[in-house]
Amino acid sequence: MSKPPQLEQFNASYDSVQDRLLLRVRSSDDAEFRFWITRRYLGLLWPMLMKMADTFSALKAPGDLLTRNTLAELAHGEAVSKADFGSTYRDGSLFPLGEEPILLARITVQALQGDTQTLTLLPQEGQGINLALDEKLVHVLARLLQEAATAAEWGLSLRVTPGSSATPEATEAAAPRLLH
Repeated sequence: MSKPPQLEQFNASYDSVQDRLLLRVRSSDDAEFRFWITRRYLGLLWPMLMKMADTFSALKAPGDLLTRNTLAELAHGEAVSKADFGSTYRDGSLFPLGEEPILLARITVQALQGDTQTLTLLPQEGQGINLALDEKLVHVLARLLQEAATAAEWGLSLRVTPGSSATPEATEAAAPRLLH
């Protein structure tokens, strides 16, 4: 019996023409999934990722929010320091949902099953992807999204604050920006 495909690589980058983040996910069977993330969607996704991080921390320190937050920050630091952000993203050769990125609109999280939680990313209609994420992958994905959002200059403050249901804060720019 063969082993199901595993997540192998994530990539998040900013596309200035689309004014969206491009999230690419490649699995061990060389399948690649491409998704557009808008500023609004990232504002919905971030608290879900932080809730997932909090769930992992709650296993270690049930009932103690301060300790859970500290543990989540430590887990984030450890996951990020051990992750390989330097390797070039390797494109997949199979595109189960098509080569064009799908605009994401909905998110769900399934409760902890073993050592993973399932993050489901979906368009308004049609197929999306179920990502089985362990604690490390939650934090690695969070870091990639932080970096891409910084490149986008969307003014979001994406902080690792598990247990918080707050949405990302917009920060004031040093000078007003004009859109044409």
